[in-house]
Amino acid sequence: MRLLALVAVALVAKSVAVAAAVLGSQPWAALVTVSALPLIALLLCPSLLLRGRGRTAYLLGADLLVSLLLLADLLNARASGRLLSLHMMTQPSGFEGMGSSVWAMARWWDVLVVADLVVLAVLALVARFRGVPLRWPAVPATPPAVRRWLRRGRRARVRAVAFVVVGSVLAFGVQVVAQTSDPRLRVVSLSPLGAHAYEGYEELVDTNDRLTPEERQRVRDWFAANEAYHEVAPEHADLVGLLEGRDLYYVQFESLEQVVLGASPHGQEVTPTLNRWLGESLVFDHVLAQVRDGSSSDAELLALAGVYPVQSGAAFLRFPDNAGYTSLPRLLTGEGYHPIALHNDSATFWNRDRVFPHLGFERYIGQEGFARGTPLGMGLADTDLFDQALRELDRVGSPHYMHLITTSSHLPWELPEHLQELDLPGDDATSRYLQAVHYTDAALGAFERDLRERGLLERSAIIVVGDHEGPHRYAPEDERWLEGNQGRVPFLVYVPGSDGRRISTPGGQIDVLPTLAQLVGIPPERYAGQVMGRTLLGSFTGSAVTPEGEVLPGADGATQLRTAYEIADLAISSEWFAGTADSGPAVK
Repeated sequence: MRLLALVAVALVAKSVAVAAAVLGSQPWAALVTVSALPLIALLLCPSLLLRGRGRTAYLLGADLLVSLLLLADLLNARASGRLLSLHMMTQPSGFEGMGSSVWAMARWWDVLVVADLVVLAVLALVARFRGVPLRWPAVPATPPAVRRWLRRGRRARVRAVAFVVVGSVLAFGVQVVAQTSDPRLRVVSLSPLGAHAYEGYEELVDTNDRLTPEERQRVRDWFAANEAYHEVAPEHADLVGLLEGRDLYYVQFESLEQVVLGASPHGQEVTPTLNRWLGESLVFDHVLAQVRDGSSSDAELLALAGVYPVQSGAAFLRFPDNAGYTSLPRLLTGEGYHPIALHNDSATFWNRDRVFPHLGFERYIGQEGFARGTPLGMGLADTDLFDQALRELDRVGSPHYMHLITTSSHLPWELPEHLQELDLPGDDATSRYLQAVHYTDAALGAFERDLRERGLLERSAIIVVGDHEGPHRYAPEDERWLEGNQGRVPFLVYVPGSDGRRISTPGGQIDVLPTLAQLVGIPPERYAGQVMGRTLLGSFTGSAVTPEGEVLPGADGATQLRTAYEIADLAISSEWFAGTADSGPAVK
């Protein structure tokens, strides 16, 4: 019984630690000491039916499995502020090549998560080798009176287990009914273990393979209401068609934060290339990162398909064959463009090799298709990415759209010393991050120079969008140089020779597609009722909603934005975007 109590206390303490990592400075994590009890009791009570080594093995095994799950939750909470979803656990390809990034989320004190296992295992081994019985010794020839006592004891234990099972199930049922609608606070109302159990239940019971008539009408009404947010404001009417006929280079800049632009720690520019472009760029400086579990792949879903991420897992992994998106590459193909994508990592990462053809790319080249390259970080160096893009110019027609996905500024930001050009004190995470961003910025500058030397720059435009935050997402406790980012990523459109303009309309990554479509001159009728974003050239706010569903104060259509992720979940996980005859939006 003492061992059972120790394991229960340890698992409750670990659950509280995970909740604290999810909630940050909020005090509600302490309530997990109560909410975690029903499922932990349910998990551990079968040990009452076992004796000796069997009980010890069961308790240590249960402790090990739950501890590993909670450790994974802890690391994921540091990276994204959420528990690790069951979908991500069952899709190992989502972690391909991510070992160093996961390791970067670990802290030395994480060993405490398994410390109780080590102590308990050592005590059990010591007791065994000393010949100390573990609780219920074997009694092959016991007197009748003792056998009757043991039978009564077994019956009492069975009754106790039945009582705990019924009580735990009823208590957890009350927790489910009374849970908050805030996904982040679900870790308090249900506990981390309970949140996973509820997620599993939802998957088994509500697969959403097909929308009910009521759900279909909700989705249809949401998209119809969103059509009102695609009208251009008079002061930006001159921008419509600005990019028409130009070759477009979309750079998805890994982990680039808005606050980095213009930053000069110790008098050194971090992004001199991007800073130089600002005077000839459209700069959208209030764009929220809206990625969830899918990280960079979510950034592509948002910007290329104009759809919010699913609330659990990654759409690219769960629904890679959805073919009904009204995507940016498809819209550009209708304007005579040739869309291709390049990524200096494995082509299969995030299932891009399956998803990108459905998004309308004519070709997708992963690192396996590069002519040459130098390993750096997760894949090849960003200089290799831009070099390969230049090689592709001889094979792609004009006008073309190139989607370039960088990797060198990916966590854990371990750039070789000979590539570090900034003189920064210390070796904190943010300093390493700034070195990596500076390196990619320089590679981007070299790409610009090569385009100019080929006589191509003046008929080109380079779009730069950050896929998600860097230190503010992955290492907030180590952030030293970058204050006031507030969840934003850069979105700038560099048009050489143009007059720059700063547009501070609050919005999100979901708004990239409709904004770029208008800059190219694509009529809104071709996409307005089929994407979830808004133009950032309008007289209203963009889609100013965080990944947690929190709508920024002053956002227009706040009621609609609050349901955006729920509607996206329904649409993506059903036949709406399946590309079939009975799917939702028409692909034009």
